[in-house]
Amino acid sequence: MPTWLRELDDLLRGRKGRPEALAEGTGHLRIGPHVGMAVLLGIIYGLCMALYSVLNRTPPAYEQFLSSALKVPALFFLTLLVSFPSLYVFSALTDAQLSPLAALRVIVSAVVVSLAVLASFAPITAFFTLTTSSYPFMKLLNVFFFGTAACVGLGFLLNMLRQLDRARTLGATSQAARAEEVTAGRRAGADPPPFTTAGKDAGRKLFQAWLVVYALVAAQMAWVLRPFIGASKLPFEWFGQRGGNGFTDVLHAIGELMGT
Repeated sequence: MPTWLRELDDLLRGRKGRPEALAEGTGHLRIGPHVGMAVLLGIIYGLCMALYSVLNRTPPAYEQFLSSALKVPALFFLTLLVSFPSLYVFSALTDAQLSPLAALRVIVSAVVVSLAVLASFAPITAFFTLTTSSYPFMKLLNVFFFGTAACVGLGFLLNMLRQLDRARTLGATSQAARAEEVTAGRRAGADPPPFTTAGKDAGRKLFQAWLVVYALVAAQMAWVLRPFIGASKLPFEWFGQRGGNGFTDVLHAIGELMGT
């Protein structure tokens, strides 16, 4: 198995997010290889998205292959660029004790997981592209796949933060145990656990708020980078005109699909 594929498999199976793996920090979550994997996975899905514009236009818009292949990974990394400062501030407010580099490693890993899920949908996207010419259907199908991939990635991110919390707590407990072995009778004066229940609840609420911010940024970023598929009745363009937003466009696509 190639090294990058083994790295991805370990990430998806949760081996890199176990408390024992995080006990020494996040150094094993290497940014360089993860960025490379994310770009490759995004390109795979982007090429399958572009099939619609190539097969349903006369003449075929082959430029859409390059456009979509670049835009899919760009969507995730530009969203990361915009939302990363708020993630770091929120993690600091919850006393997660993550350095900027450690926080970046964790969220890049979450991006890899999202794009791995998205790439797993690539054969399905290609299948429906070959069997239907409905642009509203293809648009909504891709919105669903992107939304699912983003939810899985954010779930992975929250789990990693919980495991980091657990690793930190276990580390503090083991240090306290070693201190007890050296100095008897200090149990009553031992330091309290680093996180209280109230602190954890407050932290979860803060991260839930950040998830809403991340979702809004991602949705608008997708709108800014459109088109990803390319309507068959419109000429090829690298970027759509400014104005509107992705939410109203989704509602419009639903109306078109339902024939209203």
